[in-house]
Amino acid sequence: MASDTSPLFVIRAVAKAMWVTLFNLFRKPVTVHYPDKERAYPDRYRGLLALVYEKDTGEEACIGCRLCEYVCPPAVIKVEMLKSEKRNYAKSFSLELYACEFCELCVQVCPTDAIVMMKSFDMATADRREMLLDKDRLHAIGLQYQQSWATGNKLRDMQGPPKMARPEAAGHAAPAAPAAAAPASAAAAAAKPAGGEA
Repeated sequence: MASDTSPLFVIRAVAKAMWVTLFNLFRKPVTVHYPDKERAYPDRYRGLLALVYEKDTGEEACIGCRLCEYVCPPAVIKVEMLKSEKRNYAKSFSLELYACEFCELCVQVCPTDAIVMMKSFDMATADRREMLLDKDRLHAIGLQYQQSWATGNKLRDMQGPPKMARPEAAGHAAPAAPAAAAPASAAAAAAKPAGGEA
């Protein structure tokens, strides 16, 4: 076997590297020249967090229940409820995006699908204060970008209880119980004559 410093090993390594270069020289480039050209995101891509409005009424979907605040692991969400006669609203809603883990737990627990994730990550900034999002900024993000596939109700429906066993499968399992009891009755019958002889 050739050592790492032998001329044969070096020639083989250089030839292999030149072959890889020559092979890729005529291939179509795969680099997306962002931001001149935007990349197509898959349906399940989950990026920036945002607040949305009700589609039928146009009102804010958030009711200020604070479930997202309670479930958030890094505690970056702060919500203050505003009680009203018809329904409650979020008086204030703040999200510290610079410390967010993007775990999606806030989306999963939202009962009104008010907080969602968007198909975008484009929020690069040099100022950390711009990553502290208030309610108006979160609503603006929700209007600016395309919404991801996942909402709280859809994700909870996927996590439903397991399905019940089919009736025919349950019917085959039922006769197993008497069969298991048969050896016990046979053992009792065998023990009875032995007791009579004594």
